[in-house]
Amino acid sequence: MGIAFSRAHTGTRFQYSTESSLGASKCGEGDAEKLTNPLERVQGREARGQERKRARPEAIGRTSTISSQCPSPPLPTPGLPIAEPTRSFWAFPPSAILARLVQDPDESQCAAVPEYADVVVIGSGISGASFVRALLNADRKRINKGGYEHERLSVVMLEAHDACSGATGRNGGHINPPLYHDYEDLKNTLGLRAAQHIIRFRLAHLEIQRHIGQTDAADADCREVEAVDVYYDEETFEEAKRLLKVYKRDMPVEAEPYECLGGEAARKRYQLSEYALGCITTRAGAVHPYRFVAGVLARLLEDHANQFRLYTKTPCTSITGPSENESAYTLHTPRGTLKTKHIVHLTNAHVGALVPGLAPVVTQVRETMSAQRPGRKLRTKMGGGARSYVFYDDPVYKGFDYLTQLRSGEHELMFGGGLEGESVGCTRMPGMYDLHSAAHVSGALSVYFGAVNWGAEGATAVDGGIWAAGRVKALWSGELSESADGFPWVGRIPESVTGRERPSKTDKEMASPGEWVSAGYSGEGMVHAWLCAKAVALMVLGMEDDKNVCDDMNGFGAGQSVAEWLPARFLISETRLRQVQVCRRQGRRSRANVYKS
Repeated sequence: MGIAFSRAHTGTRFQYSTESSLGASKCGEGDAEKLTNPLERVQGREARGQERKRARPEAIGRTSTISSQCPSPPLPTPGLPIAEPTRSFWAFPPSAILARLVQDPDESQCAAVPEYADVVVIGSGISGASFVRALLNADRKRINKGGYEHERLSVVMLEAHDACSGATGRNGGHINPPLYHDYEDLKNTLGLRAAQHIIRFRLAHLEIQRHIGQTDAADADCREVEAVDVYYDEETFEEAKRLLKVYKRDMPVEAEPYECLGGEAARKRYQLSEYALGCITTRAGAVHPYRFVAGVLARLLEDHANQFRLYTKTPCTSITGPSENESAYTLHTPRGTLKTKHIVHLTNAHVGALVPGLAPVVTQVRETMSAQRPGRKLRTKMGGGARSYVFYDDPVYKGFDYLTQLRSGEHELMFGGGLEGESVGCTRMPGMYDLHSAAHVSGALSVYFGAVNWGAEGATAVDGGIWAAGRVKALWSGELSESADGFPWVGRIPESVTGRERPSKTDKEMASPGEWVSAGYSGEGMVHAWLCAKAVALMVLGMEDDKNVCDDMNGFGAGQSVAEWLPARFLISETRLRQVQVCRRQGRRSRANVYKS
């Protein structure tokens, strides 16, 4: 059958059944194999050489084992987001949203946080923007319809640094869901119905985010592009073609846009190097992620000026649960304490800092991104920003690299490194990419496209100001998350996981108080986060059973409740956490004993 090809971020996926399933599974004995720590790396180049002589591993993912000259670090306990030492090209110039924030009279710093808010959101990336948008719009809509007597909800968003300064503002700008790459594995693991549900959930993000971009963030250039998967490894290409056949057979409507092109035809159409063996193409999306989130947040601050307040440079450093003398949660920040009965954790890779029970299952990985000037010959042949690329060289050991192009400015190539560009701890400064990461990302593009197609360097004739004047204008890194089982963690967090009791019932028409989460996107946040966070917003409102609240989802989920359109596999539960932890302790993963939904 060949290698098991997957574009899922997590190389090793733990399987189990959730509480919403009809039964719980145990780690299978017959299909057992040792787990790979999400941060483990094969030691030294000699180890890589030896591994190349052996059979390829069962699964290929974004974070398959790779070699490193650094010691393999243990699973870290996630801390609060750091002040990133590298400058993301996306975030300059800063959005005008910064001028709209609540400030002291002398405008020197953010004002003290209020004493109380109905809902406190931690994190200002794409999850935070989606959550607040869904919550406040749904709350206003139901009040306008009548039947709800409470006042509008008050929402405070806390951001440790600048708005959208985390993973969303440092990513690759892709809205490119892994579909044929993952479908067969999902079907074998979860069953036909659940696999197709997840595929359609991912696909829905393309049109939904493009619509949001048009209404809330026009300058984000959220657009449809031709997505080109380029293969340089023969065995991987053959396996990809086989998986595409499976996907087309089972989901012909969704697979209709796909085309497979091999050899010289592929190299000529897409200006690729002689080492490219072929391509698989389809439709996907691309976006300026920072402007997208900033645009949504800016509109929320305008439309809900009395309900929504955003505090930047205001980390939540700790949370105190309710007590005999206090009926709410107390959040501690440098700008004072804030009380609430609903806390929503939308910090993705950093969720374990305030919810220690999630630290073992949502871990951190730092990868590298760049903005580069295209070669002079290639610049006119790239499709003018109408294409995105994923390059597969040797995904067993290197993962893959990804590329989009801006449609303005110098038509910069926004290029990120997969495993070969992943920082694994060999840095002198927290948050800095390592030399291996920087070298790979800085030099790979002219190799992927070929020197003849690349042409002369497109360097500027004068100094680039805050950006470098050579091929690589900007180089930065960012932290993304890895989920221990490959799926997001969404919903109400059990008290056993937070370690804090829940407050007494709220005095407004909402769900019972508690802490909530949407995190663990495993490098695929742009095709999971928006709808996962929207689902949490409806849960907080107590509207998860309402079938008429999906009018801005471009037909996806029409006439369905959250439980119907959100994949059940994503829901957080004590059972799911327990199964993952059991598999970790036993050093096994279960594929055979998973409940088929």
